[in-house]
Amino acid sequence: MSTTDQQDRRVLHRRMALRTAILYAVFAGLWIYFSDALLALLFSDPAQLTQAQTFKGWFFVVMTAVLLFLYLSYCLQVQRNCEEAIEEEQDKAQQDIRERFKQLSTLFDSMNAVVYVADFSTYELLYVNSFAEEFFGKDWRGRKCYHHLQDDINQPCDFCTNSQLIINGEPGDPVTWEFLNTKNKRWYECFDNAIRWTDGRLVRLEVAQDITERKELEKIKDDLLSTMSHEMRTPLTAISGFAELLLNEPEVPEQHRRHLKIIYNEAEKLTELINRFLDIRRLKINRARINYEYLPVLSLLKNAKGGCRDCKPYHDIQIECQTDSQVYGNRQELTQAIIQLLENACRYSPKGGKISLIAQTSDRETSIRITDQGIGIPEHELESIFKPFHRLDTGNRRSTGGVGLGLCVAREIVTLHGGQMKVESTPGQGSTFTVLLPQPVDRDKALNVNTSGSLSDNQGC
Repeated sequence: MSTTDQQDRRVLHRRMALRTAILYAVFAGLWIYFSDALLALLFSDPAQLTQAQTFKGWFFVVMTAVLLFLYLSYCLQVQRNCEEAIEEEQDKAQQDIRERFKQLSTLFDSMNAVVYVADFSTYELLYVNSFAEEFFGKDWRGRKCYHHLQDDINQPCDFCTNSQLIINGEPGDPVTWEFLNTKNKRWYECFDNAIRWTDGRLVRLEVAQDITERKELEKIKDDLLSTMSHEMRTPLTAISGFAELLLNEPEVPEQHRRHLKIIYNEAEKLTELINRFLDIRRLKINRARINYEYLPVLSLLKNAKGGCRDCKPYHDIQIECQTDSQVYGNRQELTQAIIQLLENACRYSPKGGKISLIAQTSDRETSIRITDQGIGIPEHELESIFKPFHRLDTGNRRSTGGVGLGLCVAREIVTLHGGQMKVESTPGQGSTFTVLLPQPVDRDKALNVNTSGSLSDNQGC
């Protein structure tokens, strides 16, 4: 029962007690007045009158005692009925809780994952499923969760998500993350959430899935791609170099020149594909942010415009930016991301048209919008375009070029800078890509949130 309800009930009880006392006082006063007047009329002898008044007084006491007994008996019976009803409801609620807990325990015990509940303040384990018992041991009761997660530590883990799960004393959004358990050397993907325990307190529920095999496969894949990429760059560099050298020879016949041009273009496409692979591997493995500095947004946009290879003379590129706008980040990576968006705008605007680079800065973030008047993107493709190797189906993909990795790399760069990338498009009218980068005061918070989120959201890259 809430404090407000208890206060309301106290007020109601006081009012009932006061009303009963007033009714009793009125009834007793009227009885004394009218009974005395009646006795004075019936008895003229003082001795008889005194004897009658004495009898009347004892009669009043007896009747008052009987009425008081009946009233108290009624009140106590009502109270007993209420208490029995409350006890019955509490027993039913406790039974429902036990049944639900039993159902959840049966569900959690069937999962091939570690499931446990720990207190927020003491970190004491309150519940583990049967699979987790093999992980924690049979003597898990009363022990701390961090005793089982890391080796030789006697304090909460540095990566504990408790502070992220509660917002203003209430449960916040769930947190998904990965960590390496130093006791068994296994990787786990964890899903943490703040819930109410059976006694009403907030606790942390964690579901941890073993992903060691997946991590090993990812490492093998990354190593294979890295090795292949590095080994392929040497012959491709030689092919491109000699093809370009022969193209510059004036004695080469025109027919041979066309063949050499095809060889050179295809070698450049393979080189671009390998470079994209290496960029993705570098961004995923080396998540440490280095070489950050305050960068003028206008300078970034101008450098991106100058470095765009797919822009043609019929593309009208216009830049709008406040001269004092700045962002905090890596110059090379941010320029690369904007160049990729600008090249896409030119590539998918085969008839030319206006392409706008508009930057605006607010107290919390800087937005960079790249808008074109090209063929647009269907609604069902708006999220797929950020997946690796996905290319927009325009009917003739060879005319647009590309390998389907540019947008994936661009969004990964923006995410690692604590920002977001959004897209809006209308088929036949053009598209708008928006890059949102936090101001330096909010950068650390955004980096923490997006870096943890990117572990699960951007695994395709």
